Amino acid sequence: MEQILRTDHLANGVRIDFIDGSNRYFGDYHRLRIEIRCRIAVTPQLFAAAADPCAEADRVRGRLGDEVLWTRHLERMGISSADLETVRNAMIESFVKSSFSYLQSPQFSSRFVALELAKCQKQARPFRLVK
Repeated sequence: MEQILRTDHLANGVRIDFIDGSNRYFGDYHRLRIEIRCRIAVTPQLFAAAADPCAEADRVRGRLGDEVLWTRHLERMGISSADLETVRNAMIESFVKSSFSYLQSPQFSSRFVALELAKCQKQARPFRLVK
């Protein structure tokens, strides 16, 4: 079972979960692993520039689902049990300081969904006509 350490909801509609995936690997030493998941809801607001934002959102939902997931991992090895909580909090705060300005951008959601849609469309064409 996943243990969610922290959840943040940003003003642009992005939900960020910090999930603990740490384990003890030798004696008193741990591998500290935090998975960061950003859930982006596919809504018509992401497609404001489209002629019909609702239809575009429905089309994208058909390809990507109701939410698009952005993930990153933070990892550190050799952490003693006594230092786990301190190092975990420091890693999360470091990520928040360095990345939240990017993730809070009003354009982040629409750009990321467009990128994922482009990846999905590229993978859907296994055969290409070679001229």
